[in-house]
Amino acid sequence: MNSIVAGIDLGDRESLTTVLSPIGDVTDRFTFPMSEEGYAYFANRVPKEARVAFESTIMAYPIMRALRGHGYTDITVAHPKELAWIVRSKKKNDRADSLKIAKLHMAGMLPESRLLDRDAQIVRDLLVQRAKLGVEIGRLKNSVIGYLKREGVYDSLPRTGDSFSVKRRQAIHLLRFNDNRDLVLGTMIDRLEFLEKQCAPLEDKVRENARLSDDVRLLMTITGVDFYLASLISSFIGDVNRFPSDDHLASFFGIVPTSRDSANVKRRGKMTKDGSSTARWALSIIVDTVVQHNEPVKDYYRSVKKRTGSGKLAHVATMRKLTRMFYHMLKTRDHWKWENTLLTERKMSRLQLDGGVVS
Repeated sequence: MNSIVAGIDLGDRESLTTVLSPIGDVTDRFTFPMSEEGYAYFANRVPKEARVAFESTIMAYPIMRALRGHGYTDITVAHPKELAWIVRSKKKNDRADSLKIAKLHMAGMLPESRLLDRDAQIVRDLLVQRAKLGVEIGRLKNSVIGYLKREGVYDSLPRTGDSFSVKRRQAIHLLRFNDNRDLVLGTMIDRLEFLEKQCAPLEDKVRENARLSDDVRLLMTITGVDFYLASLISSFIGDVNRFPSDDHLASFFGIVPTSRDSANVKRRGKMTKDGSSTARWALSIIVDTVVQHNEPVKDYYRSVKKRTGSGKLAHVATMRKLTRMFYHMLKTRDHWKWENTLLTERKMSRLQLDGGVVS
């Protein structure tokens, strides 16, 4: 493509730019601070019609917004893992990296990454924050249970299906050791209830967004998937049409095996784990709930486990199967193959009213 290319090696405070002419010669190289003054300096040195490229890092979002504001329209963000050869290069410095990014982009060989727009980013932040809170709450609950067992009082609590049911919580609040253990347990319970209270406003916002999303409501037709899990998966998938096939979607989630092929020998290793660990966590939770509620999927899980002798492999294979189904549903707009329409209606009704979770 006959145009100027600017490759940027991003840093937290300062970045380095290499500018190539349409025939690939280095015409300019400079550093600029990651600030409004620095972005204005960049805009004065690099023509607006230039094709700009940089790697996806934490600083990619602010510079993307800034350059858009300065009139740059052709901006490409490179996928960091697929640029691993830069890391392995014997010559590793800012000048070399910015030049390599520019040359790759000029040759049309730069592996692209997707940045969210501002609204989608806020939605994702809400979902991820709620997920992190859930992990913290789960760990704290396990700590409380472990403490109560160690002190020999856990078995005295009321027997209920939920380890932290209202009845059990009341019993825990009434426990008295008459020493400093009361302070230890009290602070643990106070911290747990504080974290739980933080979940409510996040869930309210997630619920509001779910009501407006056709994709989320479609994924909620899957038995075992509530508005939160549907929202989380939908947020990572985005527009399903950006994936040419369900294999590409599975690769995006990092649930395909690594491949090491040589001549006629094909070797397959563990799953790549590319992409977001939060997305894979959500997929894993969905597998657990769907296997619990759906016999055909449960039979598939059991058959893979029997064939491979591994629960882990069966779990990953089921993640892959569900990913294929997500892809098909979002492409065709078909509901879940084994949808319980009555249950779906209940979920949608609760979503519109008080947002209660119904699996």
